[in-house]
Amino acid sequence: MSRLSISRRHVLGSAAALGALTAYGPARAAKPYDPPGALLEAAKKDGGLVLYTAAFPEVMQDQIATFNKRFPFVKVNMVRASGGQLITRVQSEAAAGKLEADVLDHSDRGQTKGIETLFADYAPPNADDYMPSALVSPKLWPTITPAWSIAWNPEIVKDPPRSWAALCDPKYGNGQIGQVIGPSGGTTWTRIMFERQVLGEDYWVRQAAVKPKLFPSGAPLSDAVVRGEIGIAPLIFNIVHPKKQAGAPIDGVYPTDGVPICPYGSGILKSGKHQAAARLWMDWCLSDEGQIESIRDQGNLTSLKNPPVLPAGFDPAVHKIWTPYFQQFQSLHDAWLEDWNKTYGYRQ
Repeated sequence: MSRLSISRRHVLGSAAALGALTAYGPARAAKPYDPPGALLEAAKKDGGLVLYTAAFPEVMQDQIATFNKRFPFVKVNMVRASGGQLITRVQSEAAAGKLEADVLDHSDRGQTKGIETLFADYAPPNADDYMPSALVSPKLWPTITPAWSIAWNPEIVKDPPRSWAALCDPKYGNGQIGQVIGPSGGTTWTRIMFERQVLGEDYWVRQAAVKPKLFPSGAPLSDAVVRGEIGIAPLIFNIVHPKKQAGAPIDGVYPTDGVPICPYGSGILKSGKHQAAARLWMDWCLSDEGQIESIRDQGNLTSLKNPPVLPAGFDPAVHKIWTPYFQQFQSLHDAWLEDWNKTYGYRQ
C-alpha cells in the first residue's frame, strides 16, 4: 500500500471526513444595508480606520472606493502585506503594545484563528445568512471569498481545459501549464487539499506528469499567462477578472468538477482606536451590498448561503463549491505539503 493511501486512511477514515462539496441555495432578493444612526454618528466621530490586509491592493482599493460612495466620512487607511508577513507584523506590534490596526483582513483563516485572542467579539447583523463551513471563529468573518478557476490565454490556447481532470491531459504538456507552488499560502493550500481529497489520491502524480511550470504566487503566474509565456493556469478568479476587464488576453472558467473557495478570516482588533468605523466597515463588507460589490466588481464568490447575485459563468446547477473542514485544513497541512513538494519536485 502506498504512503499516500496509508496517510489518507489514517487521517480521514472515510469519505464522510471530506470537505464540504455543496451547491448554493436559491437566489434571493438583496437586502438593503441600513446601519443604525448611532453607529453612523460614532463612525463619523472616528473619522477613519486602519485596515491591515493581505488582499491584492487593486481589489481592496476598489472595495474602499465603493464603501466611500456610501460613507465618505470614513477614511480607510490601508496597509497591505503578504499573509505571513502581515501576521508577523500584527504579533510584533501587539507584543509591544503598539498594534495600529482596527481591522485585519486575511486570506488564511488558520493564521487568523491562531491569533484569535487579539480580536474583539463581533458578529454582523446578517450572521445567520453565512455558511457555517466558512466560519472558524465567532470573531472572524469571510468578508471576501475568492474562488479557484482555470485560466488561459485565448490568443494561444484554442481548446482550453474546463475541468481539473483535463489539466492532467498530456495534450497540455510541454510547459503549457503553470501553477502556484503548494507552500505559497492558504488559498493554494485549499486548492491542493481539494485536489487530493476530491479528485483522487493520484491526482498530483497525474498532473505533475504533464510537467507544469511552478510560480511563487498568482501575480507572476497571471502575468505570464497574459504575456503568453504560459498558456493555461489554475488561478484565483479575482486575479483573472480585472485583467480581463482591462482587455488583457486572459479568460477563465469555473471548473465543472468542483470550485474550491477560500473564505477570508477577517475581524475587528479589540485594541483598535476606531471601533465604530471598524464595525461599519465590517458590517458593510458582509452585507448583501458589500458582497454584491465583491462578486460583480472583483470577481469573487461569496460565503452567503443564498447569494443575491452570482458572477457570469457560474451556474449553481453545474458548479459545486468546496470548502475544507477546518480541523483538516490545519492538521493535514505539513505532511501533505511535504508530499506535494516531492511529487512536483519542488524544493524550498
